[in-house]
Amino acid sequence: MRLIGNKTKLLGQIESLLLDRGVEGGTLIDIFAGSSSVGKHFKRRGYKVLANDILPSCYAQAVAAVEVSRWPAYRKFSGRYRDALSSKDFIEGMHVQGDILEHDDGQESPRRAARRLPLARAVHYLNTCIEPVEGLVYRNYCPGGGADRRYFTDENGRRLDGVLGFLREGYREELFTRGEFYLLLSALVDAADRVANISGTYGAYLKNWQASAKKTLWLTLPEVIESSQRNRAYSEDANALVGRLKGDVLYLDPPYNQRQYAANYHVLDILSGYHLYDDLGKFEASLYGKTGLRPYDHLKSAYCVRRGRRRMKETNGSGVFGDVFSAMLDLVLSTKARNVLVSYNEEGLLTRDEIGVILARFSGSRSYDFDNDFREISYKRFRSDRDREENGDGAGRNYKVLDGRGKDELAEWLFFAAREGARVTS
Repeated sequence: MRLIGNKTKLLGQIESLLLDRGVEGGTLIDIFAGSSSVGKHFKRRGYKVLANDILPSCYAQAVAAVEVSRWPAYRKFSGRYRDALSSKDFIEGMHVQGDILEHDDGQESPRRAARRLPLARAVHYLNTCIEPVEGLVYRNYCPGGGADRRYFTDENGRRLDGVLGFLREGYREELFTRGEFYLLLSALVDAADRVANISGTYGAYLKNWQASAKKTLWLTLPEVIESSQRNRAYSEDANALVGRLKGDVLYLDPPYNQRQYAANYHVLDILSGYHLYDDLGKFEASLYGKTGLRPYDHLKSAYCVRRGRRRMKETNGSGVFGDVFSAMLDLVLSTKARNVLVSYNEEGLLTRDEIGVILARFSGSRSYDFDNDFREISYKRFRSDRDREENGDGAGRNYKVLDGRGKDELAEWLFFAAREGARVTS
């Protein structure tokens, strides 16, 4: 899933900072999981990972990548569709699509291949045996559907609707276990993201079709990271949840600017929540605007509100905070974790010193130790296709060059803080 701000390229730096501060295992709480890149990394390192994200698309990724820790059997599914799965055409088709069965290095053991086979069959079934239909995606996010939106080609919209309908029915009939279902759903969301006609986020679609958008929707086998730990995924308000979780490290990668993720990734969230909508007709009727937004007031984040700018309206009983500083302060002071690690962009709504003040209060110190517990990592700014566009009228987004930086050069801040008197477990 193309999630702007994911920390894939910073994983080594994040782990290095923890190691330098004496943290070598235990439980990591990834309270803003996003694409789950951090959770997956530390799961591979043997940590127990508790991942949380309130957005449906990110939650689906967290269940599949963090919570699922062994290859599923798909017993009910395999029993119901035994004839189709054992047919000559189906088996030959799986061999033709060898990327579904082969590990990246092409040298996996027969035992591992056998463990992967039930999931591979289920993925191949979704790719080849589900009839396309004209449903919610086609009607609202394809040019032929009448809403005049161009997120997906008509063909891919129909394919998405067919698979979504199949998964929804299977979910409601308990054809799949929780892990089995979310592995397939995450694979579908990733496949949809690969063929979406967007430049960076779903805040807008492109007028002309990208080459990638013209490709046929095709699910690939999702990764299963095996683990002996009892990893778990949540989908709750971070501030309401954090006080109920115990761990060694609270990792924070909150939204850092004023753009609400719920509006920028609404299409993927709609796909990810499709199985939960009791009245599909009523839900579809609620979609609005040029981009087909769904009502999302309950998903708005105080972390996207500049300090002192305005106050969020209360939408639930989980606790509402007026701005990013008050929300961050409450989150850090509410955790039961021994250590806190924050990743934050230097262009964010919080200043370096404001984060330092919050972490100093957590650690019981008079001031934050920037000399030993802070790191600044330089990287190149992400530019979407639209940002990079150049034509005769000078189209393309211009970004401010920060003092002391080259063009498109930014820094990510990493902060570490330990609770006063905390003893790290390893």
